[in-house]
Amino acid sequence: MLHQTLLLLLLLSLPTLVASLHCYSCKLIIVNYPVTSDTVPSFLQCEVVNATRCSITVTWEENINTTAIVVDARNEPTPQNISEDLLTPMAFMEAAHGEENLLLAHALFFSCISSDKCNNETILKRILRSLTIEDKFRQELSPLIKIVSPFDPKSATCFDFNNMTDDCPSKDLDNCQRCQTSISKLPSSTDEVCATCPHYSPNENIVIRSTIFLLNNRTRLADHVQLDCQLKGCNSIDNTNRIYKASTITFNFDAFFENASDKIL
Repeated sequence: MLHQTLLLLLLLSLPTLVASLHCYSCKLIIVNYPVTSDTVPSFLQCEVVNATRCSITVTWEENINTTAIVVDARNEPTPQNISEDLLTPMAFMEAAHGEENLLLAHALFFSCISSDKCNNETILKRILRSLTIEDKFRQELSPLIKIVSPFDPKSATCFDFNNMTDDCPSKDLDNCQRCQTSISKLPSSTDEVCATCPHYSPNENIVIRSTIFLLNNRTRLADHVQLDCQLKGCNSIDNTNRIYKASTITFNFDAFFENASDKIL
């Protein structure tokens, strides 16, 4: 599944502190309803372990009306000098070859390093009370990720552009299976764009919108969209802008910190 890959990448890439924390760690929690701030399952079955980072991952699958929650603790070296608590919400839609229905889901990944047991049940309730994820992907963007089989990269005329500071896969018209564009909007910076027809891509056509919030200083760090598609010229900037227009991700910092005895400091 696409969302499992995305969340695994987030889990593996976010920075941590070296100092040891006490974190909650639970078995996978799956419930047959969309979890809200009023319906968070109990964390009583969780154990407390030592780690360098605490985390919570929540995935809402709209197709089957279920919510999966992972409460975890990780021990990893610090790849960067970032000592913030981060929240990464996302909305995505996936069309897979051989599957009739589109997969639509919302998700969040919360990583905290500032206090013991910061991945607790109360914190998750406060996050959900403060977070808004909305999209009109099914209504407005479903035709954009139609499966094309066989896919001919040479006639697809994928948009090709790169101004990213990080690696952008080079175009490979002999092997690529779909057009791809990734855009990151960064504060006080030019949008970073990677548009290509890469040698490797997931086996699905996808629409993704995600945002990174830094909770300690109450800022939006980055806003990101990605489009993997197979229609002729489909990975244009105009189409990625449609992803922004068809989705909303906001976080109310005032509501999150209001009257909170367990504030993240």
